[in-house]
Amino acid sequence: MTLADQVTLARLGLMPMAVAAYLLLPVEGNLCFWVAALICGLAEYTDLLDGQIARRRNEVSDFGKLADPFCDVIYRIGVFLALLLPAGGVGWLVTAPGNIGQLVFAVPGGLGCGLAPWFPVFLMVLREVIAGALRAMTATKGLVLAARTSGKVKAWLQGITLITSLAFPAVLGGRQPWMLTWTFWATWVTAIVSIISILEYFWVNRRVLGQLIDRRPVEKSL
Repeated sequence: MTLADQVTLARLGLMPMAVAAYLLLPVEGNLCFWVAALICGLAEYTDLLDGQIARRRNEVSDFGKLADPFCDVIYRIGVFLALLLPAGGVGWLVTAPGNIGQLVFAVPGGLGCGLAPWFPVFLMVLREVIAGALRAMTATKGLVLAARTSGKVKAWLQGITLITSLAFPAVLGGRQPWMLTWTFWATWVTAIVSIISILEYFWVNRRVLGQLIDRRPVEKSL
């Protein structure tokens, strides 16, 4: 396994660490946000670093092209799902259920909600399931779909949303209502770009997918 592959796979280990930090560390002193934000920042750095290492060491491979988006999805979607839950078991205290789309939980001292709204996160999960199925279908015919620009933009937006959503309460003095509003809109923008990116995948690969459905030989033209 190359050094670039090891850096890529490191994100699989960083994801549960970020999730555990967000859910299990205390909100007092904003510790859960500090640690989770730092781990996510490290994970995003590995996403930049692995490609640079692969190009400098001439280690670009089909495994790397498949592992990189796979590890990105596991890391980012895993943390987004954690953000549906209350930070440190407490989260943001709210006065009414359904506060701007967040899930609301019964917590000691009142009702608490997570950072992210549930429906755009659901759309992002659905997008990744479809993208994985698309890669699997084309892989059976010996094709590897490299990341497209819209997919990279989607990944950047996901990383920015995760880091800022965690860093704001850490750096700016705790859980303030506007932070929920920021994460709400940032998550929705990211989800919309995610849907656009998968539609682009379908459009660009429509001939290949059509041939797969018709069981005709696939032209390896990508």
